[in-house]
Amino acid sequence: MTGADAGGVLLRAAPGGETWAYVAFALSPAVMPGGLYPEFSEARRAAERVAAERTWLAALWTDRTTARWDLRFVGDPASGRVGAFLVAQVYGADRAAALGAVREALPVLERFPAHVTAARVGDTGRIARLLAPFVPGRGGIAEIRKRLTCRTLTRPWGAERVATAVSRFDAGAPSWTPVWAQLAAEPRPTVVSVCLEPCSAPAGLVEGLTMRAQAFATLAAPGIPDPLHGLPVPGDPFAAEAHRLYDTAARRYTGRLHRVRVSVAVEGEAPVPEVLAGLIGHTLAPESSGAVVVRPRSAEDHRVACGNLLGVNQDRQPEAYWQEVPAFLRPPAAGALWLSDPGTVTALADLVDADEAAAVFRLPHEEPGEPELFALERRAANPSRVPTGGTDAGWTDFGPGD
Repeated sequence: MTGADAGGVLLRAAPGGETWAYVAFALSPAVMPGGLYPEFSEARRAAERVAAERTWLAALWTDRTTARWDLRFVGDPASGRVGAFLVAQVYGADRAAALGAVREALPVLERFPAHVTAARVGDTGRIARLLAPFVPGRGGIAEIRKRLTCRTLTRPWGAERVATAVSRFDAGAPSWTPVWAQLAAEPRPTVVSVCLEPCSAPAGLVEGLTMRAQAFATLAAPGIPDPLHGLPVPGDPFAAEAHRLYDTAARRYTGRLHRVRVSVAVEGEAPVPEVLAGLIGHTLAPESSGAVVVRPRSAEDHRVACGNLLGVNQDRQPEAYWQEVPAFLRPPAAGALWLSDPGTVTALADLVDADEAAAVFRLPHEEPGEPELFALERRAANPSRVPTGGTDAGWTDFGPGD
């Protein structure tokens, strides 16, 4: 029996009659032969791991608009170890189409890099528990997102009076070992979920980013001297940073991209640990502090955040998503007041290029001499064949979103 036609598929019905299908793999760091590679440096091994993961992610990219990959790390206080899992979510107009999408995705998905050992999860009940190990209480969930910075222009540009810039995840090839070590040390069951959704650059995005980069470049330079006093008009202090970010975005966000969502959740009512959430943010954006911990601000925000984690969704929290952007600027009609405009910010807020995706989606690995952080998954026998897939009757309001 091949992976492409094996069972172990969890099916869930969407409100419109469509079907979401989930398959999962338990991941472990591959054991190095003899425990050491003395002829290779640690830096070389790290570079090769990153290159292999980038190649695997590039092969996974699809123009299906309803495919998502969720890499989740689950801390177990009892063992002091971390479980690592990949959950793939695909969509079909009905059950047969959803299973067909699984068969199409599996051959590429199963070609994990050599430094990872993967065991297919054949029990659909276990897949459901991986998706929803617990329902976080208020305060028990947060997301790490790109930082949105909003400033009033000191030099208006036509009717525009406000500038907003979206930071990047600027880590090159970050080590997630400090995050995994902190996760293993947490005293409560804790989950870190990283979700990628393949997508193409939105139409007109590059042109819009280029125009805004040029406008910010003009505002950053000193203006024509004031005719009354003869003094040069100083450049806008925020415009130089905004120009750099929009110019970089115009060059990077083209072609094949991903949307990203990073969630952290703990069991119970206590808040998400500041140390863990902050450590993830620093791992993703160590140079510019370009990541921010976004916490639900309302009951609706909490519902959306839980749905993102438990349903492998990519929805935006209505209030917390906007961070420091004033409420009156958020509707699309307010775009005349923005040099950046709400639509551009919305598009940039969760887009990542290949470099950012590789920094966010790091598969488990260990170096000789490092603490053994990951629970080793025994490779089980192939899951029993279930031609029609498993079903889950316990579907809640935290279901798949848009």
